[in-house]
Amino acid sequence: MQVVETNLKVCIDPGHGGKDPGAVGNGLQEKDITLHIALETARILRAAGQMVILTRETDRYIDLTAERTPAADISVSIHVNSGGGQGLETWVSLFNRPAESKMLGQAIQAGILSRVPFHNRGLKTGKNAAGTADYLYMLRKPMGVAVLVECGFIDSGADAAILGSPENLKKIARGIAGGVAQYLGVKGEDKDMLVKLNLKTDVDLPEAKIEVNGKYISTGVILNVAGEDTAYAPIRVVAEALGATVNWDDRTKTVLIESR
Repeated sequence: MQVVETNLKVCIDPGHGGKDPGAVGNGLQEKDITLHIALETARILRAAGQMVILTRETDRYIDLTAERTPAADISVSIHVNSGGGQGLETWVSLFNRPAESKMLGQAIQAGILSRVPFHNRGLKTGKNAAGTADYLYMLRKPMGVAVLVECGFIDSGADAAILGSPENLKKIARGIAGGVAQYLGVKGEDKDMLVKLNLKTDVDLPEAKIEVNGKYISTGVILNVAGEDTAYAPIRVVAEALGATVNWDDRTKTVLIESR
C-alpha cells in the first residue's frame, strides 16, 4: 500500500442532520445515508494520506452557515435526491473555479458509476435568479473547488434498494474517494486506494480491526497470498499511534517512517 500526501485539505459534508432529515422515502432518511457515506469516504482518503475534515460526524443539525463550508481546498457535499426521478447526478460550479469543479465532478460521477448501478443523470449546473452566482449554497460558498453529489432518489424504488444496502453505501464512498484521489493526482493506488490487484472486477476484502496498545485506531484488510493470510493496514495511522512520523519520497517511491 502506498501513502501519498498532497498538502491539500478535503472537506466532506454529509448533507442535513439532526432535526433536518432531508429527503425521506422508502423507510430511509437522507441524513443517515449521507453520514454513512461521508464517514467511509473520509476513512478511505485518510488511509491514503489525505487531510480530511468533516462538517459533522454525528447526527446533528448544521444550518447553511460558515460551519458547512470550513476552509478547505476541495469541498464535496453529499446528498440524496427526491422528486420522482432516478439516478446519480453531480452538481458542479459555473462561477467558483468552474473548470476544476467540472473535472472533480466528472471524476466522482465516474467513480460511483463504476461501482454502483445507478442511472447516469450526468453533471448538473444552475444559476441564481440574477444569473450572477451558483444556485446551490454548497457550490457558491466554499472557498475551494466544490461539487455536490446527489446519490440517487430516495423516493425511487430502484435507488432506494441501492441506498438501503450498507455495502452499496461503502461502494458509493469508494467512488467518491476514488474521484477525489484522481482529481488530486494521487498515483500508485487502485480505485479503492488500498491494494492493487490484477482483477477486472471489484472484490470485497475481509476487514481486520487494527489496535495499538489496546486502542482501536483503524480498519485494514486481509489478503491471502500463497496460502497465508496477511493483514494490511494504513501506514500513517499505525505509525502515528506509535509516536512516529510518515513521509513519502516520490523519487525513490519509498515510505519513510521515523520515530519522534
